[in-house]
Amino acid sequence: MAAVVPPGRCFQTRGHSARPRVAFLLRWAALLLLSMAALPNPAAAQDEITPQTPYATLDRNGVAYRGPGRESAANLQGTTVKVGLLLPLQGANAAEGQSLLEAANMALAEEEAAGPLADGRHLALAIRNQAEQWGQASSEMVQLIAEDRVAALITSSDGIIAHQAEQIANKIGIPIVTLASDATTTQINIPWIFRLGPSDEDQARAIAAEIYQAAPSKKVLLLVETDHDGRVGGDEFEKAVTHLHGTPPERLEISSSGVDLEAIAARAQASAPDAIVLWTSSPLAARLLALLRANNFARPVYVCRKAAASVADNASDLADGGTRAPSGLPQGTWVTASAAGATPSDTLAFQERYRAKTGVWPSFAAMQTYDAVHLVAQALRVAGANRSRLRDYLAAGNRFAGISGAIAFDPAGNTLGDTHLIRIASTSRPSAP
Repeated sequence: MAAVVPPGRCFQTRGHSARPRVAFLLRWAALLLLSMAALPNPAAAQDEITPQTPYATLDRNGVAYRGPGRESAANLQGTTVKVGLLLPLQGANAAEGQSLLEAANMALAEEEAAGPLADGRHLALAIRNQAEQWGQASSEMVQLIAEDRVAALITSSDGIIAHQAEQIANKIGIPIVTLASDATTTQINIPWIFRLGPSDEDQARAIAAEIYQAAPSKKVLLLVETDHDGRVGGDEFEKAVTHLHGTPPERLEISSSGVDLEAIAARAQASAPDAIVLWTSSPLAARLLALLRANNFARPVYVCRKAAASVADNASDLADGGTRAPSGLPQGTWVTASAAGATPSDTLAFQERYRAKTGVWPSFAAMQTYDAVHLVAQALRVAGANRSRLRDYLAAGNRFAGISGAIAFDPAGNTLGDTHLIRIASTSRPSAP
């Protein structure tokens, strides 16, 4: 009869102990592991020389919404059809929010002059304040969607707000048009969000190409704000420089509050860079640009779209006919823009109307907001007051010749088309070519 070995006891052969053999095997295994650790790791060496590629990539054309809601019974009710806007109307960015609101009201007035929608209803704007308190933006979005019953929601250039809207839109089912440039909003399978204008990656590549392609050894100072959008954009610019084998930029991170901008401007001048790249919010960029101009900084400055959102008098210089910056690092301030939108004369006409009403030239963000309201209105005229059909229209690639550039989305919500550079005319009146 076979013996039963109790749990936790060592098995012993008759008259001999198995413990010496176990000890020998343990020593042998330890020596084997040490010898393996000493050998070169071919997989690690391969990783060092071979760039890592993703296991799979998202097919942008495969992003779609196949759920319910397209039937007439799901159409929005009420005496008007509302377009929601979530804008910074208080705090540090209040001036920017007011400029966007003025542009939105101009677009609404023009749509009203064009006549009602097909069902006879008129358009209206529902406006809420995104504020600066944690969680308030999400609450305001829910109010716009549930109480105001908006057909679509337009958000500002704040990337964090765009991500919050993305999550809410996917749960409730409402199209979001955002001015934010953070490409991660459209890199996952959420078919409800549409990003207006170039992404951070698009902007970074355009700026880096302008600076480095002719001379990879240029000295560049990269000023990055220490918030979500600043870090994402700064990282994308460094990746673009690496791709071009350029000299890595000197990166200087700037706190969003309590910062000595005079010292930073003085340091920027002392470093004597060939160019400066700003990836900051608009209020910070406006103050930095003013300090650099006051000190006669004679080098080109390249700013991201968010930095240019409310820079004073920053109408694009139409004297160049909307062409990208010539090579050779010219002086001036430059920003990226989508190509092939409205004609220069139409763009100038809007800028002059805006200045006549507000006293200043429109910012790029104001131009985008104006376009966004017109774009949603055009979609409503075709698809009707139905959120799902409205989403389908935006995702179908229908082209809109906007003041801020051509607008057409792929099914994942990315803006299609090329990106180029435009000079910011900060001191002179733009003139048609």
